[in-house]
Amino acid sequence: MNKRLFSIIAAATLALSAGAQTAAHDNYFGVSFGGGLNTMLYKPANGQQQVGFGFDAALFYGRFFNKTVGLGVGLNYSWANAYTTYNWNEVTTGLKHASNPYIDYTLTTSFDNFQERQNIGVLSIPVEVLFRKAFNERVTLIGGVGLSLDLPIHGKYYAKSGSYKTAGMFPDLGDYYIENMPEHGFSTYTTTQDAKINNRAKVGGSVIGDLGVRVALNDNWGMYFGVYAGYGFTNLLDKSMTEEMVLVNPTNSAQIDYRGTFDSNETGKANLLRAGLKIAIDLGWNDKKKEPAVDQEAERLAAEQAAAEAEAARLAAEKAEQERIAAEKAAAAKAEAERIAAEKAAAEKAEAERIAAEKAFKQRVEAISVHFAVEGAKLNIPEAEKAVVDELCEKMKADKSIKIVITGHTDNLGDPRQNLEFYGIRRAESLRDYMVKQGVDANQIRCASKGQTEPIAPNNTREGRAQNRRAVIQFE
Repeated sequence: MNKRLFSIIAAATLALSAGAQTAAHDNYFGVSFGGGLNTMLYKPANGQQQVGFGFDAALFYGRFFNKTVGLGVGLNYSWANAYTTYNWNEVTTGLKHASNPYIDYTLTTSFDNFQERQNIGVLSIPVEVLFRKAFNERVTLIGGVGLSLDLPIHGKYYAKSGSYKTAGMFPDLGDYYIENMPEHGFSTYTTTQDAKINNRAKVGGSVIGDLGVRVALNDNWGMYFGVYAGYGFTNLLDKSMTEEMVLVNPTNSAQIDYRGTFDSNETGKANLLRAGLKIAIDLGWNDKKKEPAVDQEAERLAAEQAAAEAEAARLAAEKAEQERIAAEKAAAAKAEAERIAAEKAAAEKAEAERIAAEKAFKQRVEAISVHFAVEGAKLNIPEAEKAVVDELCEKMKADKSIKIVITGHTDNLGDPRQNLEFYGIRRAESLRDYMVKQGVDANQIRCASKGQTEPIAPNNTREGRAQNRRAVIQFE
C-alpha cells in the first residue's frame, strides 16, 4: 500500500476522531481491505519458487458478549500470486513421430529462465474469537484468532518471461538430431496458453489472526488499522499428477501441451499464505435495552429541579469567580505599590550612600599635602597620601567629568614674587605630571599657586617651613 496514502488516511482519521464519544459497542459491521504477502507455498521438483504479493477484501460482522470477548464471522476474498523459474531439461523417451510412426524418438525440452506465474482467487468464510482492550473513549485494541474455510473460485498460470525449446533425437537413425522445425513440433516457445488451475484446486482450511487499533470517528462509525495473517494448513491441490510439464501427443508430436507447475508432476502440495496490513471502516451499535417505566410528571419535576439547582450553582460559581478576580486584582495592586515603594527607598538609600562616599573621598583628598624640599619641586609623598592620590587617579580615569585644582605653596624664604610665580606653580605641576603618568587626562587638572601667602605652620622653625612647602588638591 502506498505509504503516503496510508499516512494521509491515518491523519484524517485522527482528526475526525476528536469528537468521538465511545469506541466500545456490542455489534460491529463493516468492510476491510488489506495487502501484503498473499502467496502460495510449494516446492517444485526442478524449479525455484518465489513468493508473490496480493490483497484481501472482506465483509465482516463482530458481536461482543461483554467488554472483552466476542465472536466474528465474515466473507473474505483473497488474491494470491506465486512464481516459479525453470532452468532444466525434460526428456521424454519412446515416442512415435507422425512422419515415421515405426521409429521411436526422444523428445528433449530445455527451459531457459522460464518463469511461470500462478495466481488464484479464494473465497473464505472466517470465524474468529475476538478480544478487545479499550485505552480510552476513542481508541480500542481489537484482535482475533480462528479458522477459515477456503474455497478456490478461479485461478490460472501463464508464462511471464524466458522460453523453452523442444528438440528430437532418433537413435535408430544414428545421431539424427532435429531442432527449430516447428512443422515437426521442434521449436522455441516464449509464451504458453493461459490455463486454469482450479480444476485441480480443492476446498481447504487456514489458521487466521489479526490485531489492530480501532479509532472511533463518532458515536457509531470507526476506522481500524492493523495487521493480518493466515496459513493454509491443508493442501490446495486435490491429487498428485504424473504427467510431465510438457506433454506430447504420441501420435502427433507437433501437438505439445504445456501442463504447468500445478498440473504436472512438478509439485503435489501447495499451501496458502496471507500476511499484511489491513484497514477497515465499520458501523458499531449497542443492543436495545428495555428501560423501566417512569412517572412522566415526576420525571419532569425532577428535571426542572435539577435545572434550577444547576442554574443556582452556575450563579454561585460566577459570583465566586468575580470575587476571586477582584481579590487577585487588589493583591496585585498592593504588591505593585509595595514593589515601587521598595525600589524607590532602595534607590534613595543607594544615592545617599553614593553621595556620602563621594563627599568622604573628597574630604580625604583635600586633606592631604604633598611636600617638597627647599627651593625644589621633587615630590615627597608619604605612603598614606600616595594611596589617596592613586585612588583619585583611578576615579578620574573612569570619570572624565571630574576636575581638580592643584595649588602649590612655599615657605617665606626667598623672594615672595618668585615664590608665587615660580616655585608654587612648579610644585603644582610636579604633582600634575605624576597624575598624568598614572593615566589621568591633563585637561582634567588645573594648576595654581598661593606662594607663601597661606602657611599652615610657623615659618620661624625648620619643621614649620617644611610643612608649608606643599601642594594641595581641591575639586572644582
